[in-house]
Amino acid sequence: MRALGNSARAGIIILGLYLMRILVDASRWDAPMAEMTSPTAHFADVLMVDWSLALLVLGALLSMAMIGASYLVRDERLENLVWNESDIEVASAPSKRGFSPKAMDKASGNELALLANYLAEKGQTVFQFFRSIDLDDSGEVDTMEFQIALSKAKIANLPPWDIDALVSQMDLNGDGKLDLPELDIALLSIEAAKPEEEAEEEPEVAEEDVDVEVETQPEQAEDEAAEDQARMDKEIEERRKRLENLDEKARKKEEELIRVAEKRKTIDFGTLGVASASEADDLQEIKGIGPFIAEKLNALGIYKFSQLANMTSEIEEEVNVAIEFFPGRVKRDEWAKQARNLTGGEEE
Repeated sequence: MRALGNSARAGIIILGLYLMRILVDASRWDAPMAEMTSPTAHFADVLMVDWSLALLVLGALLSMAMIGASYLVRDERLENLVWNESDIEVASAPSKRGFSPKAMDKASGNELALLANYLAEKGQTVFQFFRSIDLDDSGEVDTMEFQIALSKAKIANLPPWDIDALVSQMDLNGDGKLDLPELDIALLSIEAAKPEEEAEEEPEVAEEDVDVEVETQPEQAEDEAAEDQARMDKEIEERRKRLENLDEKARKKEEELIRVAEKRKTIDFGTLGVASASEADDLQEIKGIGPFIAEKLNALGIYKFSQLANMTSEIEEEVNVAIEFFPGRVKRDEWAKQARNLTGGEEE
């Protein structure tokens, strides 16, 4: 396209010289002044007869020049995007003469699984990964940005047609781009399809040990859970009465928190343990828990790392449903494991 633009410019210059020659040498200008009743009419005659073909060629050349210029602008934008905005550290953009293009990989079909493993190894959430690859901060990732992301992560350097096919698998609304929910749903489906390699194994206990444990298990935890549930029920009723005094936005948020709090009955707090707001930990230290998710956990009665650390696989699912989170997200982000690491660090 650069050659097309240069050729068009050269053609315009040559054509201009040709038109000037016709204008200077036109026999019509040699006629006696008496016969030139209308200079405008004579000039129009020159345009329509002698210059007609030349003007047609001029229009074609101008079109070619504009097309070439548009591609030059696009190429410059792509170079700026790739070399300046993708965090690739280079001394300077490679010269075309010495640049050998990187060989493209063949699509294996498991790129999404490799991406899920990559995020797990790096300890990145889907949100963090999405923000890092959204180079123009548009809230959407196009095929070029996704291609750069896979290449930088050393997952695959796929050609554009394979990237288009991969993006179309995740593109639920068909706009040709990926937003955060679409990418999150795609990776969650990969996680759900994978066999659980690290299933939680509970230690085998002899029958007599079980009997001893049942007999010696304190009933205090169950009593505390029951008392706490009664307190929470009373608090929910009081919060409902205050809804009328809130504006629409605050009321909508409060109704959602009340809805979460009502699901407390589905959680085994005899296993988790009971805590209060006065002894709350900063749950946002756990990756995957943001401000509003922390509020939902508090509404549910979960305030401390130790409570999250006590979650079993079943309780993880119950909490996931109660806070109305993405399916399997609590288990996938390993909240229990992170909480155990945090409580272990505090004890040391």
